[in-house]
Amino acid sequence: MPKKYKERSLIEFQKEFPDNEACAKHLVEQRWPNGFVCPRCGHNEAWYLSTRQLFDCKMCRFQTSVTAGTIFHGTHTPLVNWYWVLYHMAMDKVGVSVAEMQRLLDIKQYRTAWLMAHKIRKAMADRDARYSLAGLVEMDDSFFGPKGTKRGRGSERKSTVLCAVSLYRDRQGEEHPGFAHMQVVDNASGDSIEGFLERLGCGSTTKEGHDLLKAIRTDGWRSYGRATKRRDMSHYKVVLRDPKAAGKLLPWVHRVISNAKAVIRGSHRGVSEKHLQAYLSEICYRFNRRFWERELFDRLIKACISAQTITHGDLVRGQQSIHRY
Repeated sequence: MPKKYKERSLIEFQKEFPDNEACAKHLVEQRWPNGFVCPRCGHNEAWYLSTRQLFDCKMCRFQTSVTAGTIFHGTHTPLVNWYWVLYHMAMDKVGVSVAEMQRLLDIKQYRTAWLMAHKIRKAMADRDARYSLAGLVEMDDSFFGPKGTKRGRGSERKSTVLCAVSLYRDRQGEEHPGFAHMQVVDNASGDSIEGFLERLGCGSTTKEGHDLLKAIRTDGWRSYGRATKRRDMSHYKVVLRDPKAAGKLLPWVHRVISNAKAVIRGSHRGVSEKHLQAYLSEICYRFNRRFWERELFDRLIKACISAQTITHGDLVRGQQSIHRY
């Protein structure tokens, strides 16, 4: 049985997608792996108009664009440029500078490159929103934004972010991180944490009727206790006598948070509060697929063809921040 996702190195990527025609052909194969099917009448025969990248149904004559219903819908940017941005956003662990992509791909306007990157981030967020965490989950809250006079919970001028990492044990009994989610919230209250737990899958069950999300491990902040009590969940408290020891007692969630802050400070030179959630979703998307690095491009293409596009107006109004509690 062939693999669902193809592994590609940069050299292989360059050879396989040299122009728009090759990219359009690949997009068609990903959208309709068993052959084109008309979305209006269901007929499986159509003329392909390569110059316009359209399918013309032989039965009802309905025309379907290769990019319709995807994040590429209505784009005037060549697909080969899209593919290059997608490849770098999938493969670069430290994130991609939009200004650098604009320069390398000779995209005339910064706004165009910026919008492309945010459309891809939306596809990443939509894809991860389908999944729940399971078992024991390590949780903590952190604060993103400019330096203020007050540190920790209650920090001024900062965005509160909840982070969760599912844990599993190998055959030797050693603990390892599974999947991660990060969410911008209004505060670290019990209501916000309870909403986040619902997003993570609290209340979801397996086919056998067992709870997916069984317990959380935190620093004992009282809001976590309130939320788990309402949800009838187990809550393991790690007592932090020294706040500097949090990285050792809650290692995985703090590693994800540290990596996120390093990426935002580095490649992106900081981000606005309005768009913070999109960048966090991008970072978690790559983390959650770290075991399939060479497949990441194909996986991201699948996410992009199953996500609806977003406009510049939506982004300016901040409507791309989904699942905010």
